[in-house]
Amino acid sequence: MRSKTSCFNKTIFFKNITHFWPIWMLILAWNLFVLPFMIYNSSQQYKLMNDIGKEELEQSMSNDILSLVAVYINPVVLFIFSVVAVMAVFSYLYQARSANTIHALPVTRKELFFTNYISGLLFLIVPEIIGFLMGILVSAFCGYAYMNHLLAGLLFACGISTALYSFNVFIAMFTGQLFAVPIFAVIIHFLYVGAKTLVAMVMSMISYGLPMSFPGGKLDVLSPLFYLLRHVRLEYDHTKDYAVIIGIQGKETVTVYVLVSLVFAVAAYLIYRIRNMESAGSLVSIAWICPIFRWGASFCGGALFSAIFCSIMGFSAGISVFIAVLVSAVFFGIVFFFGAQMFLEKGFRVFTKKRIAECGIFLVIFAGLYVSIEVDLFGQERKIPDVSQVDRAYIDAYDSIGGSDEEMIGQVMDIHRQVIDSKREFERHEAQSWQNLYITVRYYMKNGSTITRSYAIPADDGMLEDNDTVLHRVAQLAAVPDNYRRLLFGEKDQEIEPIGGWIELYNDQEAADQKEFSKEDAEYVYRAVLADIEEGNFKDVIMNRYSSDNSDSQAYDNTLVLECLSENNETNGDAGPMYSYAYEKASAASINAYIRFDANCHHVLDTLKEIGAIQGEEDLITVQERSEQSDE
Repeated sequence: MRSKTSCFNKTIFFKNITHFWPIWMLILAWNLFVLPFMIYNSSQQYKLMNDIGKEELEQSMSNDILSLVAVYINPVVLFIFSVVAVMAVFSYLYQARSANTIHALPVTRKELFFTNYISGLLFLIVPEIIGFLMGILVSAFCGYAYMNHLLAGLLFACGISTALYSFNVFIAMFTGQLFAVPIFAVIIHFLYVGAKTLVAMVMSMISYGLPMSFPGGKLDVLSPLFYLLRHVRLEYDHTKDYAVIIGIQGKETVTVYVLVSLVFAVAAYLIYRIRNMESAGSLVSIAWICPIFRWGASFCGGALFSAIFCSIMGFSAGISVFIAVLVSAVFFGIVFFFGAQMFLEKGFRVFTKKRIAECGIFLVIFAGLYVSIEVDLFGQERKIPDVSQVDRAYIDAYDSIGGSDEEMIGQVMDIHRQVIDSKREFERHEAQSWQNLYITVRYYMKNGSTITRSYAIPADDGMLEDNDTVLHRVAQLAAVPDNYRRLLFGEKDQEIEPIGGWIELYNDQEAADQKEFSKEDAEYVYRAVLADIEEGNFKDVIMNRYSSDNSDSQAYDNTLVLECLSENNETNGDAGPMYSYAYEKASAASINAYIRFDANCHHVLDTLKEIGAIQGEEDLITVQERSEQSDE
């Protein structure tokens, strides 16, 4: 006699195996291709390598295995396989006849659920184990001695597959249509980051200065596939001259997801127990999910299509864009509300009093959210952090200006505060004039978070000479000698060792020739650059970049480059200066400083003459002169 507490039915299990064997073969073929076949294929290249050292050869072979393992555990591929497995083993739920027939058999829902759950999971796990075992054999045959990498890959693959499969089983319980399963799975796996990005898009259009996107955060874990793609990856060591892959990051992430997914698997079973089989064919199988579906579709669709519409129409900044965004959001919100209801009803008779009243409530809340953003109810526009909480602060314009000392942070905040106070004036100017400078203010907080704001500030002719304008204050801050030195040679005070460089000179045919510097000449030029920086001789070069009047007529177009070794090679912020002509990270231990200079930089000019790089200033050409030559 069969136990009443049985959770497994052999007949259904073997039916799944025999009925869905093509899925087994497909997943198995992928695993055999990625591991044993590609391992063998990669090993053939070493027959042609005779001049590679033993250490580098071993590291290269290790890199091969880890690179293939990274493909083997790719979350996107495993996600696709998991969705296919879920759709196969639970396919009977999505047709009324098959659902009623299966549940009329002498088996409990517990048996049905767990037998199908285990069957689908084995579709993923067994081919991965076979691929792993065959990979071990081929690796041994080809001389690879890194079986631990393959074992780590197997554990990652099984863990990711289990997590994604369990999540997708849970998602599948909420729909009564088979082909809605992959759609809902993609939506749910990216729902949090998608909604966050959508809110950021709306706020950037309405709020003054807010960026188009939010930085990644801890709550991104609510989007499993997205989070796995970001955190399960190869780990590299950049200290050697050749590529070194240390291992695979993300084991803690996968472990947590597996544990959480098992809870979702149990929740899926509980939903399965109460699932109404008459919901087969319905888009949503659980009644209380229907309002969530309508409101979610209305919010996402209304906000997204409103943003797209306003971007296409090119509405300007200020109150006009708010009105356009609000009206279009309400319109598209209505369209998506009743569109979602049509899918739920599987018909067009959706304009009932109840649905119209519900839509009205939604629109009041939806429009209220937009109005609250416009009036800065949440304080997002005027947010300036406390100086004690800030680790570093920068203003990105033509240069990345800032630092970690309290005085510098205070200056950045003062300029930021002036920009915020000038909101209406700057928005009107942006809408009426093309002469704007776009700046970004960045705060790197001590708790590891980042606050970013972007603005268009007026940059009309003559504004640079007005000491009270934001344009002048930004340019003046960039021209501070210490700031410019940090821009060229890194933020931290450090030992710089010039090892070479060059200057571009133009011949009669307007072609550029590079005059190379020896290490000794580079040291002379470096000291000359520091002397001119200390005396403030680069001030006009820096300031004039912010002016549309005379920037091209002052600075030389000849590129001057110093190649240096640095002590710690730290840049401003995360990505260094905004424009790479000033500073370029050439390698882990070197920098290339791209220096623009003019006639005021007499130390640089005298040194270039002394080392024979130029005969005199007549060998140099300004940007304006160069442009005139090109036009002739």
